[in-house]
Amino acid sequence: MDSLSGISMFVTVAEMRSFTKAATHFGVSSSAVGKSIARMEERLNVRLFHRSTRSITLTAEGLLFLERCRRILSEVEAAEAELSELSGTPSGRLRVSAPQLTGLIMPTLTGFMRRYPDIALDIDLSDRMVDVIEEGFDAVIRTGAQNDSRLASRRIGSCRQVVVASASYLKQHGVPSHPSELA
Repeated sequence: MDSLSGISMFVTVAEMRSFTKAATHFGVSSSAVGKSIARMEERLNVRLFHRSTRSITLTAEGLLFLERCRRILSEVEAAEAELSELSGTPSGRLRVSAPQLTGLIMPTLTGFMRRYPDIALDIDLSDRMVDVIEEGFDAVIRTGAQNDSRLASRRIGSCRQVVVASASYLKQHGVPSHPSELA
């Protein structure tokens, strides 16, 4: 299992492109992450990352290894999910990205956490358009049209948008009759 934790750490560093962010994710020091990767590179006798003071990128060997490691972790997660289904209690980690509409989303997530306490939610609350596959998200909640053909999407609700203005603004600038007049 020590190799498995090293593989997990390698994948996280590769996906986050940062030893520091991976260290925060695992709750360890950046030095511990660096040493784990260095041990792996020494054991495999190959360099996995190009390192500079500002960034890290995968070597060609690192890219090849990353794809295999993702499959390995996916198989482990699938095995855990099978066992979880047998026990009747869902468990594991669920990565979700959602916009910062905390008033709408947090009550649902809070209810979900109460109902499924064995699922560890990893939530990214931001309006940035995440790369679902590259960043390893399981689910993403977004408004508007979905443009990535690699993904399946489902409408979970709708929200009306209304343009409003104060009475003093309308008195000073007039009532627009077309959206182009708002410029």
